[in-house]
Amino acid sequence: MLNGTGSDHTVLVSTIDGLAGVGKSTLVVQWAHQVRERFPDGELYVNLRGFDPAAEPMTPGEALGGFITALGVAPEAVPLAEDARAAQFRTLLHGRRMLVVLDNARNAEQVLPLLPASPGCLVVVTSRQRLDGLVAHHGAQRLALETLTRDEGRRLLARYLGGERLEHEPEAVEALLHHCAGLPLALTLVAVQADAEPDVPLEDLAIDLRSERDRLDALDAGGETGIRAVFSWSYRSLSPQAARLFRLLGLPNSPDISAGAAAAVAGTDHRGVRRLLAELCRAHLLTRRAGDRYVFHDLLRAYARERAHADDSAQERTAAFQRLLDHYLYTTYAANHRLEPTRPLPELDHVDEYLWRDFATYEQALGWWDAEHANVLSVIRQAVALRLPRGPWLAHAATFPFKLRGLVEEMEVSSADGVAGAQGSGDRPLQARLLSDLSTAYLFRGEFDASIRCRQSAAELFAELGEHQWEALMHAVLGETFLEMERYADAAASAREALRMQGSAHGKVIDPGGADAVLGLALAHLGEFSEAFPPLHRAFAVADQFGQGYALTNLGSAHFLAGDMENAVRTYHQAVQHRRDIGHESAKPYASPSSAKPCEPRVAWRRHGTPGSRHSPSSTGSGIRTPRTSANTSTRSTPRNHDQARSGMLEATRRPELRELLTPASATIREMAADRLGAAGVTDSADRARDFVAFLDGLLLEQITGSGGRELDDAALRATIRRMLTAVMS
Repeated sequence: MLNGTGSDHTVLVSTIDGLAGVGKSTLVVQWAHQVRERFPDGELYVNLRGFDPAAEPMTPGEALGGFITALGVAPEAVPLAEDARAAQFRTLLHGRRMLVVLDNARNAEQVLPLLPASPGCLVVVTSRQRLDGLVAHHGAQRLALETLTRDEGRRLLARYLGGERLEHEPEAVEALLHHCAGLPLALTLVAVQADAEPDVPLEDLAIDLRSERDRLDALDAGGETGIRAVFSWSYRSLSPQAARLFRLLGLPNSPDISAGAAAAVAGTDHRGVRRLLAELCRAHLLTRRAGDRYVFHDLLRAYARERAHADDSAQERTAAFQRLLDHYLYTTYAANHRLEPTRPLPELDHVDEYLWRDFATYEQALGWWDAEHANVLSVIRQAVALRLPRGPWLAHAATFPFKLRGLVEEMEVSSADGVAGAQGSGDRPLQARLLSDLSTAYLFRGEFDASIRCRQSAAELFAELGEHQWEALMHAVLGETFLEMERYADAAASAREALRMQGSAHGKVIDPGGADAVLGLALAHLGEFSEAFPPLHRAFAVADQFGQGYALTNLGSAHFLAGDMENAVRTYHQAVQHRRDIGHESAKPYASPSSAKPCEPRVAWRRHGTPGSRHSPSSTGSGIRTPRTSANTSTRSTPRNHDQARSGMLEATRRPELRELLTPASATIREMAADRLGAAGVTDSADRARDFVAFLDGLLLEQITGSGGRELDDAALRATIRRMLTAVMS
């Protein structure tokens, strides 16, 4: 952008903006020195002091007077009026090719009188504010100066310290680069300090930068060149309302923030907060990203938080964070209700606009969660640490969407923090529910003993509280854990106890059909098929429209276990079609608490999972769910056997009658994989495809190794291909 010299007909204006300390002035001064031969009539430079804490911004008249005298006019011949000075300046530049640098401008109004009229001149303006007026009305070209990349930051340090010192302490260098977050001023201050103390290890400097407070102290060089002073110049230029928002936005640890969440922090409506956010972005104290999201530079966040603790009372800070917590709590409730309409909304007497967001569609609710889940987890952890009572409630509300998207580690952290918070506040009913949530996270991770302990503790708490329907639910979900552990007799016993308690306890049954689903699947695995199907049919009968697809899948699994492949395939097809009919064919990778859950495909994957896979279904939201550890501890086959398995697959495709069965199965596999990967937002689809191919190879491998390596007959291959089809359809 700065390579132009101006045409014969226009004045070229370029603006460079960026946050404090990003190196705008340094860049322009260095560039001007390099291109001075392009401007034979000379250069004019002025510091407009737009953000100088020690002096008022320079008026255009002052700047014009300096330019006029620099062009050879005697001081006594300089007009007094600003308009007259501007006219004389333009006259003096007429016919000349000059570079005019207007450094540190406060706004466009300060710059406009300083623009020459002579074609061929180039004006470069630097500012901490975006000068949108110059761009819109004067055709200025804008360059937004970004922070340094890792490599650029390393080169800056090397200019001061030499490459040898950096190579000697690579980990410390990485820490310095991380803590300075690419800000040239911060890196320069660190480099100057390290250069002045060559005997001090860089690791010691990195330790000084580790905490936010120490980081600002370490980068405070004193006077007006320290990081605090430089940031303060931009901060002082803000309106009182924008300055307050800047401070309060520094309080949450969230990686970014939406306009809606910022409105909650400010306690204002969306229109009002957008004006303030725009002011912060123009001042480069906040950066707007795609999706209407806003982020702090790490050092600016530390400065904002420091200003909040200095300028806002503890009560004001707590109230702001509480509003943000409530925003996430109520909006998560709304998202859950749209994702699963059977989930009730809380009864709220009055909720301010900034605390609530409604969702018109399933996709909107899921999109909001995908954008916000990291922030929700951060707010949960911070709220529990601050002992805010609604923190554990947000942890409980977040369990369902965490589970829905396969964010098992996040669900475990959230639930564990929630349990601690509820226990600390003495909220025993909430503690019991969060123990149940935590047990589910442990189940998905394959930590069965921990899952059992949590569910038993939750059942005991519910019994003490007299909430016997919840106690019954704990027995039902304990049966799910036993199913995952292949302890089918224990699963059946737990399910029967849950059904007994549901019949004798007062109140509405929670998760109707869940205990029947567990009982039916357990009995099917035990080979008691005549007793397995009645409870599975009962589970289907009481399931809501979302649960019916999973209930059909369970029935298909029972048919599969019974060896009835025709009914198994038919029922699986019905399950897939049902999910498509209600718009949930693949966007709901997990069954809800009120739905029956498929079992056999999870067991199949567990037996044939890819060793060390980073993409287990539990961590990606796949429709075939299994605890991560199970796939990594199963008995593995040798490469030779995998080659045999692939040979068997190729042999099957050479037989026309088997190819007719395999082709639709492969098409279904491709279609279902595309649907599920797309709905889960998976970008590494190639890795996932390899994992799934290994799973299918394992199904063939089981047949080959199970027959002692003998060649499979047509019936065995046909059965194997059907297993592939039924597994993927689940």
